Amino acid sequence: MIGIDIIDIERVDKSEEFIDKIATEEEKKYIMKSFCDSLRNQRVGALFCLKEAVMKALEMGKGSGVVFKDIELSHEDNGKPFVILHGKALEKYNQCFKDKKIEVSISHTPIMAIAIAILC
Repeated sequence: MIGIDIIDIERVDKSEEFIDKIATEEEKKYIMKSFCDSLRNQRVGALFCLKEAVMKALEMGKGSGVVFKDIELSHEDNGKPFVILHGKALEKYNQCFKDKKIEVSISHTPIMAIAIAILC
């Protein structure tokens, strides 16, 4: 399964309320350590895209019970992104995909953010 999402950074809600809705505490720390507003906005967009891409890969749409915080972005020491699943996302993964690894990639510019999730 593959999920992909792309977003125009200008259209991303950058409010604290939105960030609180989609980001875990660790993700908020990652966003807030950005050295400028442009990078902060890019990270919010990329985080949103990543969560959408993972939901698509796991076939979890509206009505699935998953919330954005069920999918957490983290990074290896070398910067490679990976996801940690919680709640309904973890339940779905364990039911249907536990023999598969979730590989993710994200990229962003001041204009666009994109993310892909592949179950392999």
